[in-house]
Amino acid sequence: MTIDPKRAEELMARMQKLGIAELEVRQGAERYRLVRYTPSSEGEETALRHEAAPSFMVTETPAEGASTTRIVAASMHGVFYQAAGPGQTPFVNEGTTVQEGDTLYILEVMKTLSRVEAEFPCRIIEIMVRDGQPVEPGMPLFTVEAANA
Repeated sequence: MTIDPKRAEELMARMQKLGIAELEVRQGAERYRLVRYTPSSEGEETALRHEAAPSFMVTETPAEGASTTRIVAASMHGVFYQAAGPGQTPFVNEGTTVQEGDTLYILEVMKTLSRVEAEFPCRIIEIMVRDGQPVEPGMPLFTVEAANA
């Protein structure tokens, strides 16, 4: 499935302007769900500036008996980081199972580091970008399999 990055940016800008935290758009068989996250301050490293990092999961509504594989895509331009700092343990690896709210990665946007969390329980199938890589809106970051779907 492809998503138009400009369309995603427009939707995210509208969400911010209207102060809404979640938006779902359906176009034919495709479904886009955008969710803005506000990381909790509990257990956060002091090196992280606590800002909300809009993020979204690009999902397809699976047909009955279809795969529950989904793509996690970047929400905006920035730099993707797998860990809280150089030499630290990555938040997730391929094969890792995460729960809703677990940190998936850090996105650096304009010198601000924000944690991006899982929207639902899932298993990381593939990490599609490397640590420190610049990303842009709509760029696939992870392939995940939804748990208990």
